[in-house]
Amino acid sequence: MVKLQQGQDMAGQEKLVVAVMGAGDQGFATLKTLLEAPDVEVRYVVDPDLRAPGIALARERGIRCETHAGVVTADAEVDLILETGGDRAVRADLELGDRADGRLMSPAGSRLVAGLVAEIAAVEEDARVETARYLRQASHQVKSPLTAIQSSVNVILGGYTGEIPERTRETVQKIHARIDAALAALAKRRLLADLRCIDRDALGSETASVTEALQEAVARHAETAAARGIELRVPPGIEPDRVRCVPEHLVALFSELVENAVVYSRDGGGVEVTAEVRPDGRLAVAVRDHGIGVPERCLPKIFGEDYRADVAVKQYPEGAGLGLAIAREIAGLHRFDLDVRSDEGRGSVFTAILPLA
Repeated sequence: MVKLQQGQDMAGQEKLVVAVMGAGDQGFATLKTLLEAPDVEVRYVVDPDLRAPGIALARERGIRCETHAGVVTADAEVDLILETGGDRAVRADLELGDRADGRLMSPAGSRLVAGLVAEIAAVEEDARVETARYLRQASHQVKSPLTAIQSSVNVILGGYTGEIPERTRETVQKIHARIDAALAALAKRRLLADLRCIDRDALGSETASVTEALQEAVARHAETAAARGIELRVPPGIEPDRVRCVPEHLVALFSELVENAVVYSRDGGGVEVTAEVRPDGRLAVAVRDHGIGVPERCLPKIFGEDYRADVAVKQYPEGAGLGLAIAREIAGLHRFDLDVRSDEGRGSVFTAILPLA
């Protein structure tokens, strides 16, 4: 069994593991900036006052909150400790730690780091959005001729141009299937581009039912699953199940996870969806299959755009390699977490972890 490690991002790059000391106004601002950085993992937020604004944000994002520095200095995986409050007692506590050494940065240095991270993140975001806008335009231009070809093929297969030989029909049907696959991949790429153009701060959201979103997502793939004898098992009801999000995004997230499970299951297999409230108060929705699984060497890249493992290509050659990238994008947009565990040859489980409303 293999799992995406906490210190790695979903593209397989090593993350900088950070602890933020102080959750007041400066700590809150620093934390908010660091959470936008793609290659940073904030593992701890420490403040004696658990009512501090940064503590609430940390809990919302599933970050461990502490009232003293001991646990931070004992964690050898923490690369950098940002002391934001200028509290001498806190700093003394840190300096007494066995492993604080050169990892500790003063409030002035913390502000500098936060500023640099914010600038880098802004530049990366601008470039990403610009690329997404180009892809939106390009996908629209490609869709029009494909749709026209599809219409002509439908006319031929419908017999409106006269009878065609059986071997010709088989060839035209293959063309029709390829065009359908191309249009489906194009729709996914357009959705991914649309998601990347959304301003997270301007994202309109409402409370939505996880149960209803799951039922809609499963219904989208029920016919495909039934044709291959795959049983889809979903809990009849989840309580509590309200999360704050864009409802259609929640459906799309679950749809991609369910589709992935169905596609890479073996004929006659099963896909189970389960949900449970974690000790931190968040809802974990898991989609498990018993199919081909993911090789350990491929696991860190599994959420990457256009990435497909060799075993996945062999199982489903028509795949676009975009479904899990869409799931990751939606999760990031709504500050959900995505986790994957897999056992090659035995199946995978993808878990979306959602803050309850």
